[in-house]
Amino acid sequence: MDATGLTSDEVKDRVSRGEVNSTETVVSRTYGQIIVKNLCTALNLLLLTLGVVFVAMDEFVNALATTGIIILNIIIATIQEMKAKRRLDKISLLLRPKVKIIRNGVEAEYDQKSIVKDDIIHLESGDQALVDGVIVEMRSMEMDESLLTGESSTVRKKVDEMIYSGSFCVTGEGYYKVTAFGDESYASQMMASAKKFENKITPLQKETVSLTKVLMVISFSYLLILMATTILTNHNGDIIEVIRSAPIYVAVILEIVPIALFLLIVIAYMVAAVRMADSGVLLQQSNAVESMSHVNTVCMDKTGTITTNKLVLEEIVPLDGTDDAKKYATMYASATGSKNRTIEAVMNVYGDSGTEAIDEILFSSERKYSGVRVWDDDKEVTMFLGAYPVFKDKLSFDGGISEKIQENSAKGLRTVLLVKGENGPFFDSDDEPVLPSLDPLALLVIRDEIRPDCRETIEEFLINDMDLKVISGDDPATVDAIFSLAGIPGERKIISGDEFAALEGDERTKAILETNIFGRMKPDDKEEIVTTLKDNGRYVAMVGDGVNDVKALKKAHVGVALESGSGVARGVSDIVLMEDRFSALPKALTEGKRTVSGMRDILKLYLTRNFVLALIVPIVMICFQTTPLTPMTSLIYAFVAVSVAAFLMVIWAKPRETKGRILPGVFKFAIPSAIIIATFALAVYFVFYYGTTDLLDNFINITFTPDELTKLGETGLNNDLKETLARGGILLFLSVSGILQLFLITPVCRFFSVDGYVARDFKPVVLSLLLLGLIILAFNLDQIGFVELQMMLKIPALGMYQFLVYIFVAAWFFIELAIMRKCSFVGIERATEKMYGRKARKAARKAAKEGIQ
Repeated sequence: MDATGLTSDEVKDRVSRGEVNSTETVVSRTYGQIIVKNLCTALNLLLLTLGVVFVAMDEFVNALATTGIIILNIIIATIQEMKAKRRLDKISLLLRPKVKIIRNGVEAEYDQKSIVKDDIIHLESGDQALVDGVIVEMRSMEMDESLLTGESSTVRKKVDEMIYSGSFCVTGEGYYKVTAFGDESYASQMMASAKKFENKITPLQKETVSLTKVLMVISFSYLLILMATTILTNHNGDIIEVIRSAPIYVAVILEIVPIALFLLIVIAYMVAAVRMADSGVLLQQSNAVESMSHVNTVCMDKTGTITTNKLVLEEIVPLDGTDDAKKYATMYASATGSKNRTIEAVMNVYGDSGTEAIDEILFSSERKYSGVRVWDDDKEVTMFLGAYPVFKDKLSFDGGISEKIQENSAKGLRTVLLVKGENGPFFDSDDEPVLPSLDPLALLVIRDEIRPDCRETIEEFLINDMDLKVISGDDPATVDAIFSLAGIPGERKIISGDEFAALEGDERTKAILETNIFGRMKPDDKEEIVTTLKDNGRYVAMVGDGVNDVKALKKAHVGVALESGSGVARGVSDIVLMEDRFSALPKALTEGKRTVSGMRDILKLYLTRNFVLALIVPIVMICFQTTPLTPMTSLIYAFVAVSVAAFLMVIWAKPRETKGRILPGVFKFAIPSAIIIATFALAVYFVFYYGTTDLLDNFINITFTPDELTKLGETGLNNDLKETLARGGILLFLSVSGILQLFLITPVCRFFSVDGYVARDFKPVVLSLLLLGLIILAFNLDQIGFVELQMMLKIPALGMYQFLVYIFVAAWFFIELAIMRKCSFVGIERATEKMYGRKARKAARKAAKEGIQ
């Protein structure tokens, strides 16, 4: 190997030629992606196109009304995401992959963007390869290329073989020369195979997508009906008038679709992400905050959660009847390339003897042992270090080892066995590991350092009715004892790797569901446990830090990694705990509940409005051949009844318990509420269309001169003005009732509660009063000298007839309150739950058929 690597001049020369790595791992969208994602949805583009059509027709007010709410939501969502991106990017700098490069004869850490062609990179256990290259020197190196090939088994490497970006080092170490990166890398050329990280869709996202599809079908059905009826009823043959009115109808009908809902969800995720960043939790997938609220099962490795990453050597117990145990342990620790925490604990006590390995097999979580061959004076000695169950069938004698292990495990101490074997190859011709007959040398007894906050953290999970499962590579008895030492409450059911391997079928599944301490588990076992839990309806979070946790982290609904963990563990996780603060995880749970609670309230408000429109639009279309609202009045309705409140409710939300799916509970409120509001709204429309003769005459006399009336024609004018007044009445009713919905959704006292929940938060009440004042002012602008502004907003002067609307509002409010209290509407909730259950099972069957977990 070239010990010096490239010189500074050689690096500069390659940079000037463009032979420098231009790719990097990002944890957030680019600014361009944020803008495109928020702007370029089908509905956004359709409504923006309608806005352009209105401008071309000189309908500037309608253009603003059609596009205003969309533009507002796009701006708000984009700004929020950009702010969150800057915050998350700043924090993620701490996690940006570093690479060890030899330059000018010195090894140092560099940012991945500094890699140039022909650089010599040092790769160790747990490191992920960021670029392609050829191995120039290695030591028992094994790579996991599953992200590229899908193969779960590790690949033993040799000098002159390729290292591919996207793979990671499982064991050993090596040096390789960079040959390709960016688009020229193997990973980029096989993107479909390399990108095994699937975008995890949360329950709320799945539910809202399916709901949006239903409402889109309804709205487009209405459009088809409108087009057909307009053509059939156009007896005058005025095609120009039909064309001019069509965009108005289209704009109003499309309001049935929850256009801004996905933007509101994104805003909620981004606000939560910034909040969680302050508590030491980095979201790499923004929707993971919602996923946390659904978690009912937490799987975790012992290390980094119950214990810290620090180990202390308690004692070395001789097993061969000699005093050579400490000597051999020191020689082994000095010679092995597997400088894990166990080896470091030995060297912290006995130091480095300077012993060098002749040959070795490095530790891997699959094998659960390592081995070295060294010179002891003038003879070769082969030793192995690992778990007792791995060696026990090869031992020449037992010497009470199992009893000693059980005795130490009961005290919460870990044990590893040091043995001596015959000299021979560590691998056979098929690269499979080989163990000779073995003589016990010593038992190394090691103590884990227990986290001081683990008890409080785990108690927080238990309080939230979460099922905890510790999946460890250690002896299960040791894990159990550590639970006792840490004072962690609860009954513990234990199983070891050997017992687990002997189970099949239903017994194996039952063991996974009932056991809460798994010991001596391999990486594939961890993955299987998580998969089985998911298949049995559990929503699973996996907490891990090592290479052996990667498969389980990827498989879980929510993967949680520790900052000090391996780079690949952090890379595949949805959440990273900064500074290894395990105690920050309950805060993520709380934030998830807050997010879902806020979204539940927003959905009640938002979907009630959409369902109301879905009910009143077709009736008014059939009875009056028009729409109940114009684009401008629809904008006013959306703004005062939904948009302002929804945005603030994201920020004001308080954590509440989340059980099951979200939309069934939302529908239980929104559907009956929408039916009641729509009934009263239609009554208002009919009353103002047919029963406001005095107001109509007064409006006509004030607005038009006698000559103008003669010229316009009284009958047509009456119909147009009746339509205008009816729209004004229904707008006032819908706006006020929509605002007052906040009293029912976030009840400040028991009087307003329809289900027993009391928010005891006065901010929504204050907001409601301010919005009520705003809408009342808008309908009385003519009284304070702003007639032109009122006409521009297309809000008719209802005069004293406003009080008629307020009577309808009062009647609606108390009737809805009484009905919602008396009727639980559980039938709606159950029917919706069954519908989504069928969809989930269908999706699961499809995934299983396609081989996607």
